[in-house]
Amino acid sequence: MVNISEGVRRKGWYLFRNKRVKLDLITPKRMHFIVKGETEEHFVEYDKERNEWSCDCKYWSLKLRWCSHIYACWLWLREKNRIIKRRLEQV
Repeated sequence: MVNISEGVRRKGWYLFRNKRVKLDLITPKRMHFIVKGETEEHFVEYDKERNEWSCDCKYWSLKLRWCSHIYACWLWLREKNRIIKRRLEQV
């Protein structure tokens, strides 16, 4: 996993825990999310082939580092993968 500041982790956890992440669209190459931030919605994209994330927020645009919106989507995706894995183990 990438190096993420504690503040970004806390805010991302808050967004994830409060169900502010919504999967918007899945294509064969990408996943698109909408994250409801404190004041506006942000659009996050995950490129499955490159294993790369991007976001339309200022933090990402200026620093090109994971923002809280990307971290929240990553947590959401990790949780969904765990649920799927548990269900497959029950079969």
